[in-house]
Amino acid sequence: MRGWFASGTIENGRLNPFVPGQGVLPPFLAGRDAEQRVIRDQLARLTSGRSPGAFVILHGPRGNGKTALLEWSERQAEARKILVIDVDLSDSGIQQGETRRRGRLSRWLRAVRDFSTLRAGVNWQAVPHNELTARIEGMALRRPVLVAIDEAQTMPVEMGRKLLAFAQRWQRRRRPRRSPQVLLLLAGTPDLPKHLKTIRASFWERSLELPIGRLAMAGSADAIRIPLEERGRSIADDALERIVEESHGYPFFLQLWGALLWAECGKDSRQITCADLDRVRSRFKQRRGQLYGHRYGELKDAKPVPVAESVAEVFARSERRPAY
Repeated sequence: MRGWFASGTIENGRLNPFVPGQGVLPPFLAGRDAEQRVIRDQLARLTSGRSPGAFVILHGPRGNGKTALLEWSERQAEARKILVIDVDLSDSGIQQGETRRRGRLSRWLRAVRDFSTLRAGVNWQAVPHNELTARIEGMALRRPVLVAIDEAQTMPVEMGRKLLAFAQRWQRRRRPRRSPQVLLLLAGTPDLPKHLKTIRASFWERSLELPIGRLAMAGSADAIRIPLEERGRSIADDALERIVEESHGYPFFLQLWGALLWAECGKDSRQITCADLDRVRSRFKQRRGQLYGHRYGELKDAKPVPVAESVAEVFARSERRPAY
């Protein structure tokens, strides 16, 4: 089975398999073979009792599938009986009282200790930092642990320093049989590496950085074609080429095209054609325009638009290809 489905099996053929936005794992994670290979290798080191030796940092623009790849990594870890700890960086736990916070931590630790779960979510700011990291270290002496942090560019500097101190200690143990086996996996926007440098520790620079950008043409085509084929559907070559061209390798646009086409003709058994694309194109352009509008608004607030316009004018006047 080539795809990796949200439920582990092929869903009911009538359900729309495409999932644009929200970081949901798509029906087939296309074009990420190199990144998946790196993550599989690191997880294999964990299950073999060896230290991964390096953290993994996923970074790239929004909508390119970082959260989806993080979810895929967590499911791969669960399949290998690796304990997954999702760290929530939101401030939802700050206002909780000490008794309530410790009660949540105790229930979480009890579930993990009793092996009644392979994945546990915890709000970093809702529990004492030192106690949480110490407990994770103790768990990792008995079973491998994957610590996953999404939106890591929002991680407070002080929290990062505490996490780094523990992580460095995990990596420096010299007795393999008694060394905690922990893999730290971070995902965030393109400024994540810069944010990590504010922690003032060169250790981050020796991590495995995996930039997550747009998909190549082959991966873009697979993201549409394979989920359809696995559900007994097909798409004409010229229609697929147009989707790939108009999506510019952007995973969100590919999923959006797939979702619109499935809603339009998913129940039919015939091949999807360019005529089907034409019927849903207006809806695609509307959603695309909304997304671009949000991004343009952010650029205006950050005030780089006049600079970009000036650069564009220089490019337009130049007859030679500009150097970097």
